[in-house]
Amino acid sequence: MIVSRRLLRGTLVLPVAAAIACSSAVDVPPSVTILVTNSTCSPGPCTSLRVLAFPDDQHQPHTPGGLWSLDLGIVSTASACLTIPAGAEFNVTGPNGTTTFLWSTANGLALGSLSPSDPVLQATPSTGRFVPSSAAGWSITLPGSSTPTPSGACTS
Repeated sequence: MIVSRRLLRGTLVLPVAAAIACSSAVDVPPSVTILVTNSTCSPGPCTSLRVLAFPDDQHQPHTPGGLWSLDLGIVSTASACLTIPAGAEFNVTGPNGTTTFLWSTANGLALGSLSPSDPVLQATPSTGRFVPSSAAGWSITLPGSSTPTPSGACTS
């Protein structure tokens, strides 16, 4: 079984959005920012965190590598502004062909964090679920188990 992931960033989604806009009223959700506060920095020193987003649709596919996730980036300072991409696709190739699972910011996800040196394949979410496109931006403190809270968009 071959598993692959691809993020659909604004530059890839924009031509698709233009094509959809000409043929239907379907809106492509935007990418969304999230301000991540690194709780390991208080009292310090900071420990780097890899921030992962886990789409809701985890009942399929059942892959040997665990849950599928989007790697949002590494936070090595007290806080960082990360971008949740507009969408992603997750491909599973098996003996009967390839199945593609699509996700967008209009769908829910939860977050998790781990050390950048830890294997991503066994990572799991630690926060509550939220729908990224339901706010201009979000904020969360990690590691932790709270749910991200709506906020204004942040910038790097």
